[in-house]
Amino acid sequence: MTQQIVDVHTHIYPRLYLDHLATRAELPRVDRRPDGEYFVIFPGEAGRRMDETYWSLEEKLAYMDRSGISQSVVSLGNPWLDPFAPAEARELAEELNAELASFAGRTGGRVVGMGCLPQGSVADAVGAVGRIQETEGLYGIVSGTKLCGLAFDDPALEPLWSALAEGGTPLLVHPHHGIGLTEMDGFGHALPLALGFPFETTTALARLAMSGVLDRHRDLRVIGSHGGGTLPYLAGRLDGCWSPDDEARRRRDQAPSGAFRQLYLDALVYHPRALRAAADLVGTEHLVFGTDHPFAIADPAVNIASIAETFTADESRLVLSANAQAMFGLPVLVEQPA
Repeated sequence: MTQQIVDVHTHIYPRLYLDHLATRAELPRVDRRPDGEYFVIFPGEAGRRMDETYWSLEEKLAYMDRSGISQSVVSLGNPWLDPFAPAEARELAEELNAELASFAGRTGGRVVGMGCLPQGSVADAVGAVGRIQETEGLYGIVSGTKLCGLAFDDPALEPLWSALAEGGTPLLVHPHHGIGLTEMDGFGHALPLALGFPFETTTALARLAMSGVLDRHRDLRVIGSHGGGTLPYLAGRLDGCWSPDDEARRRRDQAPSGAFRQLYLDALVYHPRALRAAADLVGTEHLVFGTDHPFAIADPAVNIASIAETFTADESRLVLSANAQAMFGLPVLVEQPA
């Protein structure tokens, strides 16, 4: 039997969304130039040229076929709805979520969508969570490393964490802004994406654990992008720095690494050593497969080979498909892709 592969970290930029980004003068935005569209997110950069692989459902399916991917849980790519004013974001969320929900029916369940949230207020976001949970064809939610402009440990987010936990809705946490970008210039996108993005995710997930959010919401299912950043490597250091710090221990009375096992991490780390560290932190039953398509960093063959080298056949099955199928409650494919 052919190994099924489920991609839970794969993006799409619907034309409706690009049209809204193209109206912006400030970052992030889409620039429309004679030779095409460019996605500009970092100050001073020329931008990343976007072609139909960014917005075409047909191109997504073609990529899946080439890569041996059975199913994809597609999310709106960064910057999601963060840059838009509250009224525009609420309306855009409804339109985008309806389009994302249509993917399951249009592809026989091979491509399903994650919902996205308006960020104008916590009340707006909580309301959107409820609608996403009731919408057939939506499986989970994507967000940046802040919600409604708030760090994950902000007490104002408690209603949102409750809504996600009570509905059993997976949340894919993905970076956008990066950390320490002024120290990473001179190499184009390479250092901001390779280091700034994972450091951003590391900080967000550490705040989630050290503040006790995961303890209060045991049913919360959070997926950390890019293997959780540097969290697998720095978990011991976080424990060591938590221990003598009175303020940190008031926020959580046990070492934070114990809460990390509640997290899910994607296996988008490209190397067996990194995969072993991620598995040591959360267990193979909490690892899921991702590609980061359509971005150039996507190379599923490298990731699949690394997973096969690192884990047993049974563990690889968990990481490549079974964990995602169970967590998202994915539709069973009537016809398996060749």
